[in-house]
Amino acid sequence: PATVLLLFLNIGLAFHYWNQRVNPALVCKQYSLIVDNHEWWRGFTGATAHFEPLHIGFNMMSLHTLGRELEGEFGSVNFFLYNVALVVMTTIVMMGMVYGRIRWHQRQNSNGSQDSKILQLRETSSVGYSGVLFAWMVISTLEREQATCPIPFFNDVCFSTYSFGQLKFNIAPVVSLFVAQFIMPRVSFMGHLAGIICGFGLHWGWPPIELGSANVLIGGVFLFGNLFWRKGVVPVVPLTPPDGNDHDDDNQLLSLLLESGQDGIDGILMSLPGSGDVEAGNNSLDRDESLSTVDPFTRSKEKKKEREMAEMRRKHKTVESIRNLIGLVTVLSFLFFDWMSSIVLSQCLLLAFFIFGTRSSFIVWACTQAKVENDIIAPEKQRCGMIWRGFVMSCVLA
Repeated sequence: PATVLLLFLNIGLAFHYWNQRVNPALVCKQYSLIVDNHEWWRGFTGATAHFEPLHIGFNMMSLHTLGRELEGEFGSVNFFLYNVALVVMTTIVMMGMVYGRIRWHQRQNSNGSQDSKILQLRETSSVGYSGVLFAWMVISTLEREQATCPIPFFNDVCFSTYSFGQLKFNIAPVVSLFVAQFIMPRVSFMGHLAGIICGFGLHWGWPPIELGSANVLIGGVFLFGNLFWRKGVVPVVPLTPPDGNDHDDDNQLLSLLLESGQDGIDGILMSLPGSGDVEAGNNSLDRDESLSTVDPFTRSKEKKKEREMAEMRRKHKTVESIRNLIGLVTVLSFLFFDWMSSIVLSQCLLLAFFIFGTRSSFIVWACTQAKVENDIIAPEKQRCGMIWRGFVMSCVLA
């Protein structure tokens, strides 16, 4: 069933792209778009996109053959999840190889004479399911008892599998890579090589099966990308420092937030007027007496601000309760399951996404209350949305 589903997915998307005359640049894998513009979804759209009949034909015949051979061994559900994980893994390895080549060219030619080559590497596009298929071809070759003959029409040129302890190795997939490159020079050499590397790694047990599951790998890559690629998203920190000369009431909360940073958010909320149960009543009486001596406009403004603060404190208590509940479930997962199991790791991801998402939401709220310009709040809103999308995605996959 998993093989049939993958066949329908790839063929259906190929027909849709052809019928709608979709430009390949809109869905392809490209270093500058994935790494620089953080369009990580291209890892999936690029892997499942085919725009030529021969391309989709060869790939789907290979998928059908490998699927019939391996799906029974892995199980339909595991086979499908491994396909999803391999899409992510091959994309990461491919982008890493492109990054390495760019860095190598930069070091070899510091005078800028290779700018065109670097630009070509950054802008080169690739599509197709070949990377995942090469990974499965490696696993099929290593599991096969008889020798593998990778060169068409040369059935006497075969390569056997050698064992080095627990590790197995066969040169046949590498030979197939160069044969495919010779027959079809336009194919993505690094995309196929990434598949071979992932295939050997997966068969050798790295990454572990738990880390290779879709509910851990996809959410983990999303969180890792936010942490190291989109600096300022995770951990969440304010965008701009407060103006030292501006201490009006509208900017007090924002100033406190910016000065205290991430660790002081809870303390700031608890220190707001009316945060304590006993003190809230006394403070409210004192405020009512003081407000009776001021004009109605100021009194209305102060009461509105108090209502907003009270509403935010209620939301904060609700968020704290949800966070504690997720934390309790995570701790119980450590007690009842293996700490390296996928269910425990996915719970840790959910807790991390929720903590960072709530902090980012609070920063957006504080900036809005402080009447910060929209062009400053907009990037934080975008970051907040990305974190919550990662949370929802992790919930669905978990």
